[in-house]
Amino acid sequence: MASAREQGGDDGKNSITIPLLGDEKAEQRSFYNGDQLPKSADDLDSVHVGNTSFFKTCFHGINAISGIGIVSIPYALASGGWLSISLLFMIAIACYYTGLLVKRCMDMDPHIRTFPDIGQRAFGDKGRLMVSIAMNSELYLVVTVH
Repeated sequence: MASAREQGGDDGKNSITIPLLGDEKAEQRSFYNGDQLPKSADDLDSVHVGNTSFFKTCFHGINAISGIGIVSIPYALASGGWLSISLLFMIAIACYYTGLLVKRCMDMDPHIRTFPDIGQRAFGDKGRLMVSIAMNSELYLVVTVH
């Protein structure tokens, strides 16, 4: 059992600054498959090519999204009661219908590849700008507002 001093309690050090492994073990474990650990910021900019397949990537992406749902939906249903189940199904139906509309828009014109393209087709350049602003604002606010 480590003392409080070893854990960083008495000498003003934070437990984050104390390495979990000794220096010799940290050098043996490498995130770069046997290469040396990066020494500078230039080493971190190098491209690391993985060996995963498209199937594995899709599987892990779906697994992560499903995991979030498995954890969050029971809490949401417990907090919202029976009304939340009906709202969940209504939102699912609205998302399905929206997907059908987006598919129709994209099938109508082969040049439509993105949501801003749909906005431009529907409302001109102002529509493209508004959709781009809405999408980028949402992405920015998701990562900055908690």
